[in-house]
Amino acid sequence: MIRGISGFGFSLLALSLISPLVSKPVEDFGAIADGKTDNRKVLQAAIDHLAEQGGGLLVFTNGTYLTGSLELKSGLHLRILPGTILKAAEDPESIRYFQSSVISRLDVVPWKAWLFADSQANIRIDGGGLLDASGDAAVFRDGVENSPFRHYGLFMVNCENTTVEDLSMRSSAFWMQRFLQCKGIQLSGLSIYNHANKNNDGIDIDSSQDVIISNCLVDSSDDAIVIKSNGEQPSRNIVITNCILATHASALKTGTGSVGGFENITVSNIVIRRSSSPEMLHPLKVWQGLTGIDLITTDGGPMRNITISNVIMEGVQNPIHVRLGNRLSGNVARQGYGGDGDSLQGVQASDKATELRKEIVMEGITLSQITARNTGPWPIVIAGHEGHPVKDITLRDILLYQAVPGTRKDLDQDPNWQASGYPGRGMYGTALPAYGLVTNYTEGLVVENVRATPAPGDPRPAELHLHRHE
Repeated sequence: MIRGISGFGFSLLALSLISPLVSKPVEDFGAIADGKTDNRKVLQAAIDHLAEQGGGLLVFTNGTYLTGSLELKSGLHLRILPGTILKAAEDPESIRYFQSSVISRLDVVPWKAWLFADSQANIRIDGGGLLDASGDAAVFRDGVENSPFRHYGLFMVNCENTTVEDLSMRSSAFWMQRFLQCKGIQLSGLSIYNHANKNNDGIDIDSSQDVIISNCLVDSSDDAIVIKSNGEQPSRNIVITNCILATHASALKTGTGSVGGFENITVSNIVIRRSSSPEMLHPLKVWQGLTGIDLITTDGGPMRNITISNVIMEGVQNPIHVRLGNRLSGNVARQGYGGDGDSLQGVQASDKATELRKEIVMEGITLSQITARNTGPWPIVIAGHEGHPVKDITLRDILLYQAVPGTRKDLDQDPNWQASGYPGRGMYGTALPAYGLVTNYTEGLVVENVRATPAPGDPRPAELHLHRHE
């Protein structure tokens, strides 16, 4: 059972609970900062000892501390000071599998994690140093897109009142950090660079609530900031602000796991730029990035009350994609697209999975004050499907400057509007027959001061609206 307060996680009381009762340098427990010694046993013993005391501060100073998987406990405060590195051991045997206490469409079997916590409270990681998850080590580069043999950098499940701030985070073997069915998450002042391996997301908020992400720089091979709901609970009450995002995939995304749905999310003051990585690890090999804002719900969970404002983006192929689908996947074996990792992980379609709500709804979304430059050839896309229109979508004060033109084929070819496939800008089989805005199955769509400038030679019209109902 979680020990901690209920309700929103950032009150003064919550902060006092996180304050250390005991402060210890890790050397007091026998840790060695030589970059060679695996300190997993001594560090886990230190964490367990502080947990027995009701929590405490564990301080890392001056050097590189190598360690295998660590299981974090309630009341723990890890402080990695400037110039100090906490680094994952480059040994698959030292990185453990953990079975999540929460069953989701991804978590019917265990996953590997470097730093892990389940059903804990009041954990804080900070200090100005570096977390290096060693995902670029040769032993972790297996070339599989969704490999169960690679680890999360930080994986927290069913935890309350978590703070991660003022750190650099590098090189996970899988997603850098995932928070599954957690409550009260504060991520601030993080510099995340995740170009080490396949499927390198930056931040994944999954079926969690009461979340603040602020003042972060995320540069990732795969999606930068992703809000998912692989579990039965929705992701809700989330604020993302004052961040710079760069990626070879989608910069700001919901889905694709979307069983529980999404509600009450506000995003503001975001810059989306080209990734600084000299290495391409994403399978689609798009240097400028796929999509800037990618809002998707496709597994039966509803999406309501989303506001995104004050965004500047540069270079992505598709500036905005808003799509209501009906893939209805309860576990990864039924997700509707290839994945070598599914069979390697041992997931079968008959395995226990999350119960689908089948509330196929997307409504109440406002996108405003957005400027997108050097984009294309995909336009802004807003689409539901037959019998399930997207409702009350507002596009206001949006400027789009396309740099990559569409073709006559895009103009003449009928798009694939099937809603059951893997959602993304490539699902249509074409870059679509308009350069500025394409909509399909909408109800109550509001378009105010949306202006698009085509790339030279683009034969397409500015807009195309299909099955639109006022």
